[in-house]
Amino acid sequence: MNHKTPAITASLLTIVMLILFGLLSFFLEMVILNGASEKQGTIALGFSGVCNGLSALLLGLFAGWLTKFLLTKFNWNKILAVAVAVFVSVMAGVLISFLSIIISIPVAGIQ
Repeated sequence: MNHKTPAITASLLTIVMLILFGLLSFFLEMVILNGASEKQGTIALGFSGVCNGLSALLLGLFAGWLTKFLLTKFNWNKILAVAVAVFVSVMAGVLISFLSIIISIPVAGIQ
């Protein structure tokens, strides 16, 4: 059985969805950092942007691995395996994005 196509689909869907959510969290963080200086705001946005980018790539790989795992080990339906892998990966990415916003503010020295 070929499990490469569902794994690639899950990876690409996860990466696209996390990039879109990362853009949304970027604009949300800009609103949150409205009163901060430009230097501190740039540091905070850069830190959370790096975290979001790395998490999107790593969770995209994880979604592909999870899809292959669900298809080979548990013999799931391809569509269900892709949907579960994308859902789990995107929820983990949303959590990481939220945590990166919370952590980036003290890292930049904003009080």
